[in-house]
Amino acid sequence: MCKGAFFRKPLLALLALLLVLYVPLLALRTLYPVRFMALVEEWSDERDLDPSLVASLIRAESRFHPGAVSLRGALGLMQVTPETGAWIAGQIGLTDFESDLLLEPDVNIALGTWYLRYLIDRFGRIEPALQAYNAGPASVEGWAGEKEAVYPGTAAYVRRVLASVWVYRVYFRLPFITAITPSIG
Repeated sequence: MCKGAFFRKPLLALLALLLVLYVPLLALRTLYPVRFMALVEEWSDERDLDPSLVASLIRAESRFHPGAVSLRGALGLMQVTPETGAWIAGQIGLTDFESDLLLEPDVNIALGTWYLRYLIDRFGRIEPALQAYNAGPASVEGWAGEKEAVYPGTAAYVRRVLASVWVYRVYFRLPFITAITPSIG
């Protein structure tokens, strides 16, 4: 038996095992992209929010594309409307606010996390806060806690955000996963 053949089989087995482990990580990164982790952690910590929840919300809103613009004119990673952005800027004392700033990841995450914290404090729970983030606080107040009244799209949005929190928890607890896999999408 050739000396090279002795090492070839275990090496091929090891490569196959690595491939079996690596491909699912690539698929996970495709389905659950993440960028701007340091900013998400920084502003989540500042606002006493779970960074996994914030990342999950960003995924649902923009899939981590900082230049995202919705049909309703919401901008950036966390899809803050210029009107809401101006209101938040007034609340936090940001005097030189312009809607173009919402396309800057740092500003967008700062304002979006402030608004999410505000909604959680206002409604007392994460689910109605996410409903309000999606459909507006007036809609949530109009529903008065009746699950049947919630817009189907809003209910699906809340389920989507909450269902992906666990993936982002893994990313934040095991950051080497994002370091060894490229961000796709």
